[in-house]
Amino acid sequence: MLCAVVIATIARAAATGTLKLDVMGDLGAGAKNSAHVIASDGKEVGQVAPGATIALPPGTYRVDLPIIGGHMSKDNIAIESGRTHTVLIQNVAVMQVDVTDRTGKDPGFGVTVTSSDDPNKKLATFVSGDKVLFAPMLVDVNVDAPPQGYNWHAVEMKPGERAHLTLDEMVKAQLVIQPALQKLPIDKSTRVVVYHAGTQSQVAESAPGPEHRFELDPGDYDVYVENRAGKGRPYVTVPGIHLDSGAKLERQVPMD
Repeated sequence: MLCAVVIATIARAAATGTLKLDVMGDLGAGAKNSAHVIASDGKEVGQVAPGATIALPPGTYRVDLPIIGGHMSKDNIAIESGRTHTVLIQNVAVMQVDVTDRTGKDPGFGVTVTSSDDPNKKLATFVSGDKVLFAPMLVDVNVDAPPQGYNWHAVEMKPGERAHLTLDEMVKAQLVIQPALQKLPIDKSTRVVVYHAGTQSQVAESAPGPEHRFELDPGDYDVYVENRAGKGRPYVTVPGIHLDSGAKLERQVPMD
C-alpha cells in the first residue's frame, strides 16, 4: 500500500510543470508584490513571488503582477509536464529602504511613499528592509525613524533599476555658536536662534548665558544671533550651516 502511494505521488509530480517568475533577477527577487496566476478558464490557481516558483498542471496560463502605480501582464504561458517555464519581467522599478541601528540590525521602521507631484497622493506603506515593485515615476519617501523621521524627495523610479535607500542610525550633532565683539566672547549679551535652513521654522533657542551650545539632528540650519550688548551690529544671520551625524562644529560670529 505504501509503495502504491509513493508511486501515485511521483506520478502526480511528473504530471505537473513549473512556472518561475523572474523580475530582474536578484534585483527583484523577494519583492513583496506577488503575481496572480490565472488559468485559461479565468480562475486564479495560485500566486507566485518574484524569484519563486509554482507547480502547475500542464496548460496555458496568464500572469498578472500588480505593482505600485500599475500592473504587468504576461499571456499565453505554456506549462509542460516536467519542465520549467520562466516568465521574465524587466520594465519595472524596485525600491528597497534599509535602516541600520547601532547593532547593525534593521529595526523595521514604517516606510510611506507618496507621489512627488501635488497633491502628493499616498502610494504605498511597507516596512524597512522590504523590496517593493513600482511603475516608473518620481516619489517622495518617508521613514518613521526617530526623532522626527527622515525624508527623500523626488526619488526616480527607473525601469529595470533598483532605488536602494539606506539610513544609518542618526547621532545628534553639537553646534557651538560663539558671538564675539572685537574678538572677545559676548555670550552673556547675545541670544541665538536656530532655524531649519531656508525656513522660519525654529529648532532651538539659547538665551544670554555662559555659552550657546546646541544638540541637533544632522542636517542644514540657519542661525540668527541677536546682540544686546549695546554696541556692534544688533543682529547677524549665518545661513547654511551643515551638521553631519555625530559631528561637533564651533562657529565664531563677529558682531563688529
